[in-house]
Amino acid sequence: MTKEELIQECLQMPDSFVDYPFDATTAAIKNQKGKMFAFLDFVAPEKIKKNCGADAPVSDGDLFINLKCSPSLIEALRAQYRAVLPGYYSNKNHWNTIVIDKDVSTEELRKMIRLSFDLVKK
Repeated sequence: MTKEELIQECLQMPDSFVDYPFDATTAAIKNQKGKMFAFLDFVAPEKIKKNCGADAPVSDGDLFINLKCSPSLIEALRAQYRAVLPGYYSNKNHWNTIVIDKDVSTEELRKMIRLSFDLVKK
């Protein structure tokens, strides 16, 4: 999945929009109230490994997305998928980083995006 396709997938959520509050390349997807439910960009492997764990399955050119997750599900997803990591520069009890095109299917990623959107919407 390309970065543009991933952004479009996130924009399927009602009244969502893309913003660039961090820098010119990191896309933040927000709901109508301006609350971020996803942010994504290309991986800097050394930064991800330092922040999320040395065994993170990342390499140059990989795309990642950070998504909010319910604390009751967060550990199960990390155990099930090698590409689901503790949130990159986020609260690791509430956010996951997913490395795209590894072991998380597109359908599962869509569910994670919807969950993140729903959690932020509350």
